[in-house]
Amino acid sequence: MTRMRQIVDNCYACDPRIKAFNEDRKKRKLEAKLAKQEAYRQEQEALRLQKEEEERIRKEEEEKRIQQEKEKAEAEKKERQKQNKLLKGERKKVRDFVKNNKYFCKNEDNVVKAMENMEVLLQGLAIDDLKQLNSLNKNVNEFSKVYNTFMTSHLEAQETKTKENLIKAKQSQEQHKDQNISSDKFSPQDIAILVKAVKIYPPGTVNRWNTIAEYLNQHSAVCKSYVSKDIIQKVKNLQSKEGDDLKTKVNEQAFDNFEKSQKQRIDGVVAGGGISSKDTMNSALIDTPDAAKKKKLPWSAEEQKLLEEGLKRFPQSVGPQRWDEIAKLVGSRSKKDCMRRYKDLVEQIKAKKAKQ
Repeated sequence: MTRMRQIVDNCYACDPRIKAFNEDRKKRKLEAKLAKQEAYRQEQEALRLQKEEEERIRKEEEEKRIQQEKEKAEAEKKERQKQNKLLKGERKKVRDFVKNNKYFCKNEDNVVKAMENMEVLLQGLAIDDLKQLNSLNKNVNEFSKVYNTFMTSHLEAQETKTKENLIKAKQSQEQHKDQNISSDKFSPQDIAILVKAVKIYPPGTVNRWNTIAEYLNQHSAVCKSYVSKDIIQKVKNLQSKEGDDLKTKVNEQAFDNFEKSQKQRIDGVVAGGGISSKDTMNSALIDTPDAAKKKKLPWSAEEQKLLEEGLKRFPQSVGPQRWDEIAKLVGSRSKKDCMRRYKDLVEQIKAKKAKQ
């Protein structure tokens, strides 16, 4: 049996037909394997191309959307500027005409009051109303009639609004009567808002105290019923000894809040870096102003870009809030830092021009 098996094996090894069959079978297997690999490669290549095409389409749509939003915002800005320019022009025409006719006052003692009422009225009138007045400037009697009608309506609306504020103030007092609230309803946050409002609306502003009261009611989270009397009394208190004590208290509270925030930040650093909490607290809270100034990093390209964008977005016409808004946009720099950086850039530009 072993001999027969050996003879069969020799035949398999020596027969060229069997060798050709085995080689052909190996070749077919290899070709099938290569074909399968090529099909897989082509499938992956197709998927990659499809993803790249989808990403390209998505980017194009995103860029198109951003461009459309930019164009829309630019168009809205131009429209607002156009309307503001028209509004200023119409107001100036009305103001000059009323001034030339002595504010339609028979008694000179009432001229100052008439001027104040006119400025408030001009701020409240729409552009269509202003155009209606300017169309009558050739007829003084008709102009005076329409002007007095607008003035009467405005004064009545203002008086109604004042009465509503008084009613709201009384209702607020009744609601807080049982809560043992002190007579001074100004919270530290409201005092900060009041100080800001006093800077925004300086002396000489028309209806200054009513305007500040409305500003405080809009931004306060504690009380919505401030009236001009409350504002005047609080400003007097802030200018007196009581105000000095209150400012000291507010500053101490602000320092306590700063110390808490620094401690929370330092605890996080200690937990992650293994440095001494005591040493870190001392270095964070005992640094002198000179040392803090030395630690200030130079302006990065991103901060410079945000500053330039803020200067374009918030022009000088924004008013006293301009640098506050720019500092918010930059984020990592304070209001004073932004102003200082702007002055430095202006000086550099002037020096460069002088050399040329």
